[in-house]
Order: sequence, then C-alpha cells, then structure tokens
Amino acid sequence: MLLDSNVFLEAELAEEHGEACKQLLEKLRDGGIKAAITDFHVDSVVVVMENYGKGWKEVALFLASLLRYKGLNVYPLGLVSRIRATSFMKDYGLNFDDALAVQALKELSTDMIVSYDDDFDSVEWVKRRIPEDML
Repeated sequence: MLLDSNVFLEAELAEEHGEACKQLLEKLRDGGIKAAITDFHVDSVVVVMENYGKGWKEVALFLASLLRYKGLNVYPLGLVSRIRATSFMKDYGLNFDDALAVQALKELSTDMIVSYDDDFDSVEWVKRRIPEDML
C-alpha cells in the first residue's frame, strides 16, 4: 500500500479529513498497518507546508516524526523511475506527481494507494482507498 502526500497534509494542516488521517497515521506509527511513501512525496509535503507558512521547526518536526513510524517505508525513486513515470502522464493524462506515485506502485508490486485524489481512478489497475476506508 502506498500513501499519497495528501494523507499527511490533511493531518499536518488540520484540513477537512484531518482527523481520519491522524487515526490512520497513528496505526501506521504503531506498526498496526504497513505502507510506503516515496521520498518525492515526503518532499512534496514539506513544500506545501512551507507554502502554508510553516517554518523550519515544523518541517524538522514533521521529518523527524517519520522516523518513529514503525509501519512506514520511505521508498526512494531515482531518475529512471521519474523517466518511466512520464509514460503514465502520457497514457492516463496524470500530472507528474500522480504519475510518479503510479510508477512507485508498479515498482513496489502493489496496486493500492491511499489518497483523496480521484485522478488515480483513471488507471484501471490501481485501487484507490481513502483513509476512512482503512479505519
């Protein structure tokens, strides 16, 4: 299972689905469930946090908190993965962020992503769930 960056952002920025995301992330932190997030999507969370006015302390706290997640794997994506992701942009009309997540799913040999982004629904083999489905 792959987590999209919006799961962390909902919790970090206390958005509409923040409570459900926090509950899911607690299960992940405690090791009750296992999931991955790409290094790119971790960086995406940081960029959005900065855009929302979060400073270095909040960014450092967020990044350090990832080390405490027993069930989380931060999956590194290289340049070849990024190049391959562009075919998902072409084939499914995805933006680069989403195409890279689909490439990660392929590399991780899984088909499930936890995300509020319904753009993933255009990829027939991807099963999208929302955090509320996982609780």
